[in-house]
Amino acid sequence: MNMIKFIKSAAVAALLSAAVVAPGYSQTVDTSAVVAACAPVDASEDACLAAIASFNASLAGLSAAEADAALGELAGALAAASLEEGSNSAVIAAGLTAIAADVTDPEQAAQIIQIAAAVETDADIPVFAVPGGTPASPN
Repeated sequence: MNMIKFIKSAAVAALLSAAVVAPGYSQTVDTSAVVAACAPVDASEDACLAAIASFNASLAGLSAAEADAALGELAGALAAASLEEGSNSAVIAAGLTAIAADVTDPEQAAQIIQIAAAVETDADIPVFAVPGGTPASPN
């Protein structure tokens, strides 16, 4: 993994961990089916969105904060998958956008949209988006 991918990965993790804190939330979230539907180079947007809808259905009965935390974990898994060689950035970005629409916390939704835009354009996530973030040394 090159240094830029590592820094981008660390920024995604920091951004999402700040966005998805939900006190008392401890359920393990299985994101593998969604990642498998959204990440491969030959993934289709329809299959990705169907997998996200199924994931959302599995959240029935959770509080809004717990569901947002689970959706944040899912967004993090998709963002991490976007860093892999051969991933389908356009489908992953569409999936992240759909996840953001399902989140009840407007700040978290905005952060996920920002990540979706960065994934789609293969851009770095701005340092200002990461709470407490500092620019990397140019060395």
